[in-house]
Amino acid sequence: MKDSRSEILYIGKAKILRNRVRSYFQNSRTLHPRTRMFLDKVRDIKFLTTQTEAEALILESNFIKKHQPRYNVLLKDDKHYPYLRLTRQEKFPRLEVVRRVRKDGSTYFGPYSMVKEVRETIRLIYKIFPLRQSKDKLDGRAARRPCLNHQMGRCLAPCAGRVSPDDYDKIVEEVECFLKGKNTTLLKNLKTGMELASVEMRYEEAAIFRDKIQAVETVLDKQKIISTSLQDQDVIAYCSEKDQAMAQVLIIRAGKMQSEKIFKMKSLNQMEEDETLSSFIKQYYSEEVVLPAEILLPHPVEDAELIADWLSEKKGTRVKLEVPLIGKKRDLVKMAEENARFAMRMESDKGEVGTRSLEELQAALGLKHFPQVIEGFDLSNISGTHAVGSMVVFENGLADKAKYRRYKIATVKGIDDYAMLREVMTRRYRRLLDEGKPLPNLVLIDGGKGHLNSGGEVFEALGLLDRVDLACIAKGKFRHNLDTDEVYLLQRKDTVLFKENSPSRFLMQRIRDEAHRFAITYHRSLRTKEALTSPLENIPGIGKKRRLQLLKQFGSLENIRKASVAELTALPGITVSLAEKLRTETK
Repeated sequence: MKDSRSEILYIGKAKILRNRVRSYFQNSRTLHPRTRMFLDKVRDIKFLTTQTEAEALILESNFIKKHQPRYNVLLKDDKHYPYLRLTRQEKFPRLEVVRRVRKDGSTYFGPYSMVKEVRETIRLIYKIFPLRQSKDKLDGRAARRPCLNHQMGRCLAPCAGRVSPDDYDKIVEEVECFLKGKNTTLLKNLKTGMELASVEMRYEEAAIFRDKIQAVETVLDKQKIISTSLQDQDVIAYCSEKDQAMAQVLIIRAGKMQSEKIFKMKSLNQMEEDETLSSFIKQYYSEEVVLPAEILLPHPVEDAELIADWLSEKKGTRVKLEVPLIGKKRDLVKMAEENARFAMRMESDKGEVGTRSLEELQAALGLKHFPQVIEGFDLSNISGTHAVGSMVVFENGLADKAKYRRYKIATVKGIDDYAMLREVMTRRYRRLLDEGKPLPNLVLIDGGKGHLNSGGEVFEALGLLDRVDLACIAKGKFRHNLDTDEVYLLQRKDTVLFKENSPSRFLMQRIRDEAHRFAITYHRSLRTKEALTSPLENIPGIGKKRRLQLLKQFGSLENIRKASVAELTALPGITVSLAEKLRTETK
């Protein structure tokens, strides 16, 4: 459904289109308030036909994600949770952390709620199993010498041809057992191996088995069986308030809680229960590849049978949607509901604290505009070299990292922070004005009165003095004491005073520190990049291939300088003139 400007208001599906459309234009008193709201704006209805209901369901989900219509329930979080990928398509598989699951022949494990959790799992696996850690593409032939991991007994050195694919596959199967939670089977095999090695008086090997057993037992102690069915399950619940909801997914594999995920959902007006849950399931599983055998829900949803058929086809085995009323499964749903309610309370509290901070900030600084969007600026350079500027964005008191920008100083030579700041701010706000994009409510500069005046000059030149508020925050008398930080405003000589433990002052300090961190990080990356640059890269006619060829032949830059023209021209592609440049321009 589209409005007069052809903007999409709502996307839906229907088995019988005539009945579905007619239902919207019956007695308005029976309709949901949100539906009544958007029907007044509808000026056009477009439709596509599909061969099956399942195709319509998938198409609806894809279109909602792509177009983000105002009156649909939208899954706002675009997080990609980490997975572990076991590259089964390779001759000697390895483990790596990925954010997206693809149909590439690999085996995926997850999702995990935190990267830290994944890294710890990988470290433990490398401690227990001699799995290769290199990213080399191996075909079984010796590619190079064994690395330090092989000498430490932590790798079987497939890169050096020290292990056959069959023997390596046995290790990979054990890793799969471990990641699938089948640790009792793995433990049994390890104990058998230890006893056999002990009987045959291979005591060093038996000690290795013993250490592995202890590591696996530690993992088993941490794992808690919360589902006696020992099935792979997803438990979904949510908590909604007015125009938003928090959806909670508990991920249970082989009866053990593996991780949990929380998602924020939004709609323009109050949500209907059935639509909230149905929309979440369709949008969440449209991208999820690792599917459970069973999905537990707090209440029935529309198209439950259709959704189950769609997920079953996607998984390759039956996926069941169930609404448990009693027993252990109902307890799991209650657990998910409680977590969703807690997440909603946290979200509400966070919003209230942010609003209070911004209201206090507006009052303390006497701002003309409510500072919903604040942009912070800082500069970084060493004696004018590698000069950069940074801009960070905070919306409703929270960092919006997708909108951060960084700038290389292009027109200022030498040390002139004020001129650098003018360049960065001019580039930023002239572009926003040219493109007709929204301006921030407040600009916060890391610096003193001189920086503030420079920013004021930019605003005056661009006609922004009445449209955007401007302030700066400077280190006070004691640079490492945040209490002495000073805040300055245009047209005001004295500093702004804040109450002790003022949330608005803490917010400004957080924005200043974030802008500083972002600028320093960019500055260091440029310095590091230059330090790693070879003088050979600056010589026309010397590309990557010839550079490697020269270094392989002569061993170092110093030896290239000392080489004669005849020695240099002996290499393919090196002319006399190029050889002369190599001898002179690398000094």
